[in-house]
Amino acid sequence: MLASLIWILLMGFFVGQMARRLQAPALVGMVMVGILLGPQGANVISPEVLRAADDLRTLAVMVI
Repeated sequence: MLASLIWILLMGFFVGQMARRLQAPALVGMVMVGILLGPQGANVISPEVLRAADDLRTLAVMVI
């Protein structure tokens, strides 16, 4: 689970920075990483993180 979180954070940050340098919003790069690392792409995210994703989304909406 920890390795999946590290992959998500590091890859999201670096690809977000690359997108920003290409004059696109960083969020575009982060979404692309999510698609590539998730079940639709390489499927490298652990099932525990995927199960916790729903709760994390709910928490994020409450914070916003």
